[in-house]
Formats: sequence, C-alpha cells, structure tokens
Amino acid sequence: MIDSPLARTLLYLPAKLYELGVRARIAAYHHQLFKTFRLNAPVISVGNLTVGGTGKTPCVAFIATTLRDAGHQPAILSRGYKRQTKGRVEVSNGTDILCSAAESGDEPFLLARNCPGVRVLVDRDRVAAGQWLESHAPVSAFVLDDAYQHLRLARDLNLLLIDATEPLSKAAMIPFGRLREPLTEIHRADAIIITRSDRLAGLAAKTELLEMLNRLSRPQTPVFFAWHRMTQLRNLQNQTTVSLADFSGKSVAAVSGIARPERFVDDLNQAGMQIVLRRDFADHHRYSESEFASILADAHSIHAEAIIVTEKDAANLPLETIRNASLPIFAARIEFDCEDKTALQNLLLAVVEKT
Repeated sequence: MIDSPLARTLLYLPAKLYELGVRARIAAYHHQLFKTFRLNAPVISVGNLTVGGTGKTPCVAFIATTLRDAGHQPAILSRGYKRQTKGRVEVSNGTDILCSAAESGDEPFLLARNCPGVRVLVDRDRVAAGQWLESHAPVSAFVLDDAYQHLRLARDLNLLLIDATEPLSKAAMIPFGRLREPLTEIHRADAIIITRSDRLAGLAAKTELLEMLNRLSRPQTPVFFAWHRMTQLRNLQNQTTVSLADFSGKSVAAVSGIARPERFVDDLNQAGMQIVLRRDFADHHRYSESEFASILADAHSIHAEAIIVTEKDAANLPLETIRNASLPIFAARIEFDCEDKTALQNLLLAVVEKT
C-alpha cells in the first residue's frame, strides 16, 4: 500500500488509467466483444478481488475433495504462479504426482498432494488446458484456482472469497490498496465465501459486512462464513504427523513465505507454541540450501525445539536441506471449514449434477 503523499500524487494518474483498463476489459467480456469459451463439464471458479492471502488453496481443496467423495471426477486447473516452466504441465493424473513444485508452482503441487484422486493441470491458457484434459481423461467437473478475473473461460458457479480481516469500507485499487478490480464487481459472484470469519470482531462487524455485501451483490446471493483450521503438523523428515497439542508450550521457529505471514504466526500462538524465532519471506519464496542452513543455525542458537513452516513453504524447501536438517521440520496443515458446510456442499453438487 502506498502511504507517502508524494507517491500517491505521482501515482494517481497511472492508478486511474489502470482502473480504467480493468473496467474496460470487464465491459468487453460483458458485451461479448471478447470471446468466452465453455468446456463440456461444469466449471466452478474460485477467486478473489484482492492480491493474495484470502485462503483460496484450502477452499479449492475442499471443493475438489467434496466432489471426489460424492463420486465425481473433478480436475483442478491452475495458472501455476511462479513456476519454473512454461506451457502445460500435468501435476497429477489422479494417481501419481508427476512433477516437482518448481515445475508446477507450489500451490498446484500442494493441491495435488492434498487431493489424491483429483487431476491437477497447470497452464496459463486454462481453456486449452481444459479442452486437452477432456480429450485425455474422464472429467465430470473443473475447479478453477484463482480465476475470478479469468473471464475468458465460462463458469457455472463463480465463487468469490473475501477476507473478513480486510474491511471492504477501506478497500482500494492497486497501488493504493490490494484490490485487483473495483468492489462493484462483487455482483459477478454466484456465491460469496467470507474467509477467516472467526476473526470478525463480534456480531456488529458481521452485520455491517453483510449489509455492505447486500448492496454490492446480486439479490439472493448466498453468503457463507468460513475459516481455516490448523489441524496437525507433518514431520518433513519421516512424514509422521503429530497433533498441535503435542507442541503446546514448546519453543519453535516460525518460517513462512506466504502473502500474510502474521496469520500463520497467530495460528501458532493460538496453539500455545512459543515462537522464539520468526523469519518472513515473500509469497512463494523458494529457499536455497544456504539460506535455510542459516535459519537452522539461528534456531539452534536460541534453543528452538523445531522449525514450523506452512505446507506451501514445505514444497519450496530443498530436499537435501530437509534430509540433513539438525532440527525437526514440521509443516502445518491448514483445512477449510464453514459455518454451513452442508449447504455449501449441496450448492457445489447441484451445479455438477444439474446435467
């Protein structure tokens, strides 16, 4: 966010031109000046209005596993942000993971790992990716990751995620805020999921948020209140899992390269862990061996009992570093949960089963 008055003045015109360009692109799709393509299978899109940090990945995993457990054959399509490859990469064929996190991007790799039985494919051109997959495998539904702005591909259910800890009343477009597009585009959503709703400050805050969404969304748009639960810790050296309670009171080093590291740290604090070392990196950070060796040395020097990373960071750690680490390294598992989970699941299934 830009706070300097001088910078705000200098960036005002470029920011307005950016906003005008965003609005023009949306209008071009709305008036069919740009072509929209449709896949044979139903498409469920998951996205947000802001840059990063609303908890899309656990939500995408929840949707894909809901469909899989109901007997469907879902596939996840992702752009594969910050991957080291170009073109199309098949991350999972539903049975095996076929590439590394560097080749697919950390989030698609994480989705493939946490959604066994679900195909995962990355490609900037998600229309072509979906068409290719339909010609190679049975697919009964597509889940689009981070696709609210991907207007080129038609969707049967457009899910918008909004972070409860970021007040809409203070939202602003890039570069003065985190909005990718104006708040008025909330009206494109078929359903809204308020993530981290457990952090809302009481009933008044919840009511205020609902009133604002009612003004910005279409009539009768369902709103779901959701949150993310840290459920367990996975030892990266031996793949065993332990409960959060096992680490209550222990001294740990918290290491993360995610959009909102303070939320990861807050979850560890709420689990009763004593954070004696904290290292924050840019979102999707890929760690070098020397870099993580330095973190290990610092953790040793202040007597940390373990290093805790996010699952996304676990995908970005060098394997040799994990194997040779002198301290145990654990990845914290985050799962999506919802106030009215059954209603949300019924909505997902109704879209897929309507044909």
